[in-house]
Amino acid sequence: MLTTENLLMNKLLDQDNIKLNLPVKLSYRVLENVLREKLVGEQIGMEDSKGMVKNYAEVLGADLGKSQEANFDITLNLKLKTLTSLFKNKEVSLLIHFSLGFNEVEQVIDIKEFELEGQSKNWLVDNSLETLANTLIYNKVKNKMKLDLKPHINEHLSKANQKLENEMETAPGVFLSGNVNTLKVTEIIPGDSLILILLEISAYGFIDVKEIKL
Repeated sequence: MLTTENLLMNKLLDQDNIKLNLPVKLSYRVLENVLREKLVGEQIGMEDSKGMVKNYAEVLGADLGKSQEANFDITLNLKLKTLTSLFKNKEVSLLIHFSLGFNEVEQVIDIKEFELEGQSKNWLVDNSLETLANTLIYNKVKNKMKLDLKPHINEHLSKANQKLENEMETAPGVFLSGNVNTLKVTEIIPGDSLILILLEISAYGFIDVKEIKL
């Protein structure tokens, strides 16, 4: 027969008794390091009618920061080395200003809008680079910048629930148990040096005091 305490506990555990809106700071430096790992050394090209790949540029470096352009969130400064016969081994910079989009249902962050800006001293290189960027570089960067949060969320959710499955001693004689039912991103807010990610967490839990040490 269930005791009054057990009945009350079962009723409480039928509902999420913990609801949190938790801000998470993600600095541009962290994102910059991830992008460098993904982009540096990449060659940008396309297949011709014969199926041969012609490379136009190689990524030498990438810097990320707040965009100074209106209506854009972040600027990616790509350092490129051209590989075409006409402009071989020219080092140029290309600024990509973009605004971030977020799909809450799919939990995906991606590029919503963009604008390109060449920075070499050679006008002809700039114009050739801009044409190249519109057709090739943007697509590559867009793919690299797309971030599906679901796998990361599910991984952390699983790890958290594995720890909560068994009692966790949070202090001498004090134990925490429970389960996180929902963990999702509700909003992203680009700032001056970081992106603020708002997490919504729904869970149930309880604390079992087994010993009081005076």
